[in-house]
Amino acid sequence: MSQKNAIFASKAPKPNGNYSHVVRAGNMLHVAGWMGDDPETGKIVDGGIGAQTKQAIRNIQACLEAAGSNLDKVVRRRIYIIDMKNFREVDGVWAGYFSEPYPVSTCVQIGALAKEGALVELEVEAEA
Repeated sequence: MSQKNAIFASKAPKPNGNYSHVVRAGNMLHVAGWMGDDPETGKIVDGGIGAQTKQAIRNIQACLEAAGSNLDKVVRRRIYIIDMKNFREVDGVWAGYFSEPYPVSTCVQIGALAKEGALVELEVEAEA
């Protein structure tokens, strides 16, 4: 049976609910979903979905680094998006941080996110 440990990332926004930034189970890291929250203010960044995607990736990066990992070890992403017509923009921003072989991916259009003004949320799994 593998052990499960929670990891807090001091450079990421504080959780706005009852969840961990990262949970390590065995050799896998399960990172909480991130919107474009600014770590300083906790508010969604201005600049639209591209800016929010960049901030979400920076938040994920902070979580992975706190767990001793990095973006190169991401194996799966999940995208929750308010409007599917913005998928290409989100994917284009993502491509600026990752290279082939890209992580496997799922993208789902949803009605709303947990913070007002949020247009996208990203969630990843990575190797420790």
